[in-house]
Amino acid sequence: MNVPRASGIRCNRIALVVVTTSALVVACAAKQRIPLDCVPEEVTVFVDQQALEELPENLKLRSDRPHKVFLKGPGYEPQLIVLEPRRGESGKTSLHPDRICVELVPVGVDRQLTLEIEEDGEVSPGAPDADGATP
Repeated sequence: MNVPRASGIRCNRIALVVVTTSALVVACAAKQRIPLDCVPEEVTVFVDQQALEELPENLKLRSDRPHKVFLKGPGYEPQLIVLEPRRGESGKTSLHPDRICVELVPVGVDRQLTLEIEEDGEVSPGAPDADGATP
């Protein structure tokens, strides 16, 4: 039994429309700008296992899924930051933390880091003094 050629063409067009629509949905996902500060600045940044060519001031990431940001530099301990999506009261999803501030620790240095959590949920590192103690 021969199938008319027109129906085969119609199926290809439907498949093309489905693929195109799926691509548009992915391309239209909300993005969030995450400021990125790192000391030292001579680091390699990986976002979701993709190396960036240079250290950007901001990362522009989809806010509807988690992301892994990995920073490493020669002579420094690497650091991993996981950004998680959270739905706010308005129903809008945003990534947390909403800012990345990293100071990489030199390899072999035993340094204790204290995090101070403020009432509004912000996290800020306490800087150690000359004896290694934090205020």
